[in-house]
Amino acid sequence: MSEGIRTRAESSEGPTPEDVRVQLEGRAEVLEAALRRDALLESVLSGPGWKRRWREQPMLVPEWLEQESTVEEALERTSRRARVEGWADTLPVMKGLRKLEARRERLRTLVRKRLSRLVSVAGAPVLKVELARLDGLVRKRTMLSLGPGEVLLFQSARSSPISLGQTVPRSLALLYSLVCVLLLPLLGKGWAMVALVALILSPVFWLWARSGRVWMTSKRLLWMPTLGEAVSVPLSTIAPGGVHLGKGPAFDLKVDGEPRFQMSGLADAEALATLLELHSQPPLRGLVRSGVRLGDVVVFFGSLEEEGKVARPGWAVLRPGGVSFLPDEAGRQVLSVVTGRESALEAEVGQVVEQLRWLSGEEFDAWLTKLVTSTGGVSWSAQDSLLKRDNTPLTQVFRVSRGSQVLKGEVEWSAQSNAEWILRTWPDAATREQKRARK
Repeated sequence: MSEGIRTRAESSEGPTPEDVRVQLEGRAEVLEAALRRDALLESVLSGPGWKRRWREQPMLVPEWLEQESTVEEALERTSRRARVEGWADTLPVMKGLRKLEARRERLRTLVRKRLSRLVSVAGAPVLKVELARLDGLVRKRTMLSLGPGEVLLFQSARSSPISLGQTVPRSLALLYSLVCVLLLPLLGKGWAMVALVALILSPVFWLWARSGRVWMTSKRLLWMPTLGEAVSVPLSTIAPGGVHLGKGPAFDLKVDGEPRFQMSGLADAEALATLLELHSQPPLRGLVRSGVRLGDVVVFFGSLEEEGKVARPGWAVLRPGGVSFLPDEAGRQVLSVVTGRESALEAEVGQVVEQLRWLSGEEFDAWLTKLVTSTGGVSWSAQDSLLKRDNTPLTQVFRVSRGSQVLKGEVEWSAQSNAEWILRTWPDAATREQKRARK
């Protein structure tokens, strides 16, 4: 734009300011109004508390966007006429053009800065596009309760930050210790006592202020901090590969959605990351809204043993049609198979299989077959004549064998009644032996 409005610096023969306004046919007024709107927008975006100021001006951005095509036309026509007719730089219109151009350049930078704090952005900034996107994010209302058809999948209990894994930064701890040592000789003075108490309480307040509650539902990820604004990330905005686990003080979990979510010191970050990865992509995306999970499935931890070989820890999946085993070390592979792309997350196999219960029985069995094949697990049919099951009560141990292989594990108390019902649907091993004897 700056090249488009270059004119001679001085002109004694050029048009007067009044002539220019008449020739522009109202475009000068359009540019002046645009300059006022841009100045207001820049003041809103500058400094702390910009979100509050933004929400206090609900029509500012809609009006800016509504007038933008008119402003762009006025800018283009005015700069072209100034170039062709050689208008002097000292004309009020030319000064206004330069002011508007400079302010819009600052706005591009400022809007990009604010937007990049909320979402991932790339490429050259386009002011009207990024302004509209920022307006949508800032004005979005966060519901703190479940909406119709929304199912809760994950919740971290509201508790002290220490239980959430929070730690005081080393620099703060060192400063705290140093000041306490310096103030100890002054304990007899009242102000020193007040300062010491404040120092003792400050780390506690710091930890409390960083605590909060995390929810994940069938539609969104919700973070409700003790202090500050709640953050809601729709699962539909999370791109493939947009869930990251970190190590160290930077973050434990980062989600590239709209808005972006990042948190450190989060308990069960691995479990939450797995759920986000599964439910933000097919085949599970949107299925949880039905609120119905497959009932005749029991998943429990166990081991596969074979004579002369080391026992393999893993997960047993009990179904009316039989039992399957998936090795415990195949978590990343299992997650990659389900999502259809390579995953960097070390998921828990049992958690992934449990989430597949949102599928129909036929779909669940098809996915289970894929997982067994891809991970080198085993799958035994309940109709298999070589399958033998101990009559040991499930309150003690589940044990089933086929040839030299033995699969055993402990079924959780809450799932024992379901497991017993499933096993009653299996053909009785003794009955099979009697049938073979008659033959």
